[in-house]
Amino acid sequence: MSNFTFIYPAWLLALFALPVILILSRRNQKQGLLAPHIAQYLDPAKTTNSRSKLSLFSVWWIITIIALAGPSFSTSERPSFEKTQARVLIMDMSMSMYATDVKPNRLTQARYKALDLLSQWREGVTGMVAYAGDAYTISPLTTDSATIANLVPNLSPDIMPYQGADAAKAVERSIEMLQRANVSQGDLVLIADDIDDNEKGAINDLLSGTPWRLSILAVGSRAGSPITMSNGSMLTQDSGQTVIAKSDIDNMRSISQSNQGVFALVQADNSDIETITRFIESHSLTAEVEKTTQGVTSRVNHGFWLLPLILFPALGLFRPGVIWSFLGFALLAAQPNPAFASPWFTDDQIAHQYYEQGDFEQAAKLFTDPEWKGVAQYQAGQYQEAENTLSALDTERARYNHANALAQQGKFEPAIDEYKRILENNPDHAFAKSNLEILEQQQQQQQQQQQQQQQQQDGDRNQPQDQANQQGQQGQQGQQGQQGQQGQQGENDQSQDSSSSSQGQPQQSASDSSGERSRQSANQSQQQNDNSGDGQTSSSEQELSQASGSNASQTQAGEGDEKQGSTASATPTSAQQQESDSEGSPQMAHAQPSEASQDPDRKKLERVESVRDPSRLLRAQMMLQAQEQGAPKNQSKKW
Repeated sequence: MSNFTFIYPAWLLALFALPVILILSRRNQKQGLLAPHIAQYLDPAKTTNSRSKLSLFSVWWIITIIALAGPSFSTSERPSFEKTQARVLIMDMSMSMYATDVKPNRLTQARYKALDLLSQWREGVTGMVAYAGDAYTISPLTTDSATIANLVPNLSPDIMPYQGADAAKAVERSIEMLQRANVSQGDLVLIADDIDDNEKGAINDLLSGTPWRLSILAVGSRAGSPITMSNGSMLTQDSGQTVIAKSDIDNMRSISQSNQGVFALVQADNSDIETITRFIESHSLTAEVEKTTQGVTSRVNHGFWLLPLILFPALGLFRPGVIWSFLGFALLAAQPNPAFASPWFTDDQIAHQYYEQGDFEQAAKLFTDPEWKGVAQYQAGQYQEAENTLSALDTERARYNHANALAQQGKFEPAIDEYKRILENNPDHAFAKSNLEILEQQQQQQQQQQQQQQQQQDGDRNQPQDQANQQGQQGQQGQQGQQGQQGQQGENDQSQDSSSSSQGQPQQSASDSSGERSRQSANQSQQQNDNSGDGQTSSSEQELSQASGSNASQTQAGEGDEKQGSTASATPTSAQQQESDSEGSPQMAHAQPSEASQDPDRKKLERVESVRDPSRLLRAQMMLQAQEQGAPKNQSKKW
């Protein structure tokens, strides 16, 4: 009896209703036509019969409540089963995920959406793959989606071994993961901002004729935006132009539809996540079920042993006509009612069902309500049709969707005007404000890009003229330098001849030294003219040649002046050293942190902190995979 318990003890509360029933039944007997003390003498058998009925009813009530409470004396172990549903979450980690056309940027929104998806997947197994220039396994297939969710905030393009974008590699790696797990069917959920034609063809080849379904959540817009790096700078091309990351929505929609999946464009609410999860759940009903190694222990309900005692009072119903009336009523209730639900649905209701299932094209065909029809056309990517449908409507929601359709087609000016009209009537429309800011920024960026292209074209046109002018200036400077050099040499020769003829032998050394100085000055002037003509020698080299010339002239002045010359030449050297020391002192101040960083204790702390950083661990994991895989061959997309 130590193992005895009630499985449903709440039913025992119904025992308190028995005294109330008995009291009410006795009160009804007292309110008869005759007084109770007189009635017992007039009809004593009836009084005894009523008391016996109450006693039997009380016993029956107690037995029934105990049976419903589920008395249990033992436990039993039953086998457990689970769905073999499998899915792989693929995340784009290319540099274009830093684009800001989706606020705050595409990467942040992709992380949020990934966490929302993982929270919905409670059954089956889930894996994760991230890709840029190549694809890497972040998590193998596991039943613990919470562990994968902890890794999502640490993913970024900065930790990827190779930059670029190759979604086909990620799909191939996901298929290999599912095949190694011996899964017969599964879903691939790709969160990306763009897929080009090469990736589209490769993905279709990988998934054609396979049991794998590919669903895509597009994070981006057709208009695109610049790529703001983590340091705040804009990503530029080799030519210096700012990169505008645009999303090819048509390619992503075509891939998902041709591979048995569903396409969803990122939304501010949770409708995009609901579209994908609803689609996966609807196709997972046919997933195989396998027996797990762990059983389920449950209590055995022994209340069924009391059923004969409960059904015993029902024997009184087998009087003529009573049991047949109950059987007739049961047969009437068991007749199936024909279902006429479909004919009563309107076209809009049927279209709304297609809309909820993610089949926006079919919904757009069936909708008769123009506003819903325009919304379905917008979701299906039919932006021109949505513009035509919504342009005739004057409601705030219709004008907002009309502006969105214009923006998706790149018609920024009419879209901006539409958003402004919405804000004039409703200044608190948050989505209109946000979209207006995005379009104004994109319009400015396009104007800046056009100006840069115009300046570059003008520079390319003026470059031949500038080269011709530079060549002419260099020729003129070279001729002037040669003429000046010849004139200086002639004057020096004349001065040397006159000094040697008029003066005696003791002054010859002085004239030689002066001639040497004049030749050195001529050489200096020649060097300066050559430098001005070529434009390549630095001013520091000119100063160095002048200093060497002055030192040479001082050493040739005689033995008596040699010491003075050496001391004179030593004095500027010390001054230069002081200047270099004064200039080097700020560099020493900047070098002090690097000396502090050489502290071994500080290095140990930095190693510990780096180990604690999950992003570093993820990068190390991907670097090991990159070493095994080698460098990617297809690097056509740099961002």
